[in-house]
Order: sequence, then C-alpha cells, then structure tokens
Amino acid sequence: MKRKPRINLPSAVDDVEAIACRKVISFALELGVEKVVSEGDFETIIQALNSDSSCLSTFDHIVEDVRALALNFASFCFSHVKRQGNVVVDKLAKLAKYSPCPSYWSDCIPCDVQNLVATDRSFC
Repeated sequence: MKRKPRINLPSAVDDVEAIACRKVISFALELGVEKVVSEGDFETIIQALNSDSSCLSTFDHIVEDVRALALNFASFCFSHVKRQGNVVVDKLAKLAKYSPCPSYWSDCIPCDVQNLVATDRSFC
C-alpha cells in the first residue's frame, strides 16, 4: 500500500492563518474576480495585512506575498470579523474537512447554508 506524503504544517497559528489568506488571494485570482473583500477572524494577520510596514514576524514574508498578490485586483480590502460573525466560513470549513473533493460556491447559495448566511448578515 502506497503511503500518502506527509505535509509539515507551520507550528505557529499565525503562520497557518497567513498561509490560508494567501490561498484565498490566489483562488480569487484564478477565478478572475476584480473586487475582493477578504474577511478573517484572526486579528493579528488582518492588522499586519493592513499595515504599511513590515511586522518582523515568522509570517512577514507571507504577508508581503499577499500584499503583492492583492495589487492584481481593481480593489481589495482586508477586514477583521469576530468569530461569531463568521458562522458561514466556520461551517464550510468543517464540511470541507470531510468532503472527498474540493468544491466552492459562487452566485448562488446552497440550501444548507442559506440560514447561516442570514445569521452572518444579521451580525453585521
């Protein structure tokens, strides 16, 4: 039986959150989106992304990558959202953990997450 390759993840949560943000930016570029608002509940990363200076941390090089990628959009905004206001993302991440293949949705909202979207909107 062939063994799956092991992926070594960074040990710091900050690093993982920064990498996730870079993946979001790359995905938006692949989709050809022009205007993007990226919301996250990890305030340290959002502050670093919105800062004009280097943060001199283990994730600084990733933040610089994200900033450079964001220049490819007509407009881009990084916004901090408290975890309670990020219900849809939390639910989708948990569903993705058990999904056999990657998927995404745009333009329409699947029935099983419509009420979560309503909850998210009411939190704003």
